[in-house]
Amino acid sequence: MQFTEQAGRFRDYLPAEDRKRLLRLVDKIAAEPESAAGHLAYTNDSVTRSAWEDHVIVNYVVTAFYVVVIEADIYDATRGYNEV
Repeated sequence: MQFTEQAGRFRDYLPAEDRKRLLRLVDKIAAEPESAAGHLAYTNDSVTRSAWEDHVIVNYVVTAFYVVVIEADIYDATRGYNEV
């Protein structure tokens, strides 16, 4: 599992509890990158996928050798994250 620079910085600056939630989802993705828990992000692209759990969303790319997290975010409007 690898992170882009932006996703890695996001991971590193998250509060501890949020980082645990993110890394729990990343571990699930690493175990089964093409599982039913994730879905294709685009209909014309078979490698870019998304998965979410517990207000955390991860966009990632599955290659022959790596799974690369390209974007991660938290959606929790009650705490001020990405209010709609």
